[in-house]
Amino acid sequence: MKAVIFDMDGTIIDSSVAIERTINDIRAELKLEPLSSDFIIKAINEPGRNLALDLYNMQNPTAKLRDNFEENFKINYAKYAKAYDGIEELLKKCVDSGFGVALASNAPQNTLEDILKKCEIFKYFDFIVGASDTIPQKPDPKMLLICTQKLSASKAVFVGDSLKDELAAKNANMPYIQVTWGFGKHSKTSDYNAGSTNEAWRIIEEI
Repeated sequence: MKAVIFDMDGTIIDSSVAIERTINDIRAELKLEPLSSDFIIKAINEPGRNLALDLYNMQNPTAKLRDNFEENFKINYAKYAKAYDGIEELLKKCVDSGFGVALASNAPQNTLEDILKKCEIFKYFDFIVGASDTIPQKPDPKMLLICTQKLSASKAVFVGDSLKDELAAKNANMPYIQVTWGFGKHSKTSDYNAGSTNEAWRIIEEI
């Protein structure tokens, strides 16, 4: 089987408002000033950043902070997140063409199914995987390798929007498509760039 693996935030789902609200709600509880959406999106997509420090002015997140984030994350996603225009059609094309379809997201594993169902695209995925105590976030390639294993895929392509995604694909030795309709910008080092879902589909077919 051939597989197409998708990142979630900024790739198939517009979650900018949900993420910004969640982080700034927690900052408000910590008596910190709100951060701009641009700063937040840049911080979460750059490898090597200490997000607890950048977002909450602490070296290490507490268990209470992590639990609070996940709880608020679910609430704000339910209110604000939505699939980008053309995503459902792209996923349907992948399914209709016989590709295995997977999701590899740095969002918490236990939040993914509800998010995809809320956005009415869960049915298109054969397998979903997110971050957990046993599965590290991208750019570690483990998520992508798990996806290919679960789908018994002889060949796979990863579709994402950030340097973390690009590096994860390179670490997993698979082709990568950088999309620019969401959070991402054109990458000079990516295998491919796509400015629309139609362009992404043409590249997937070509690969």
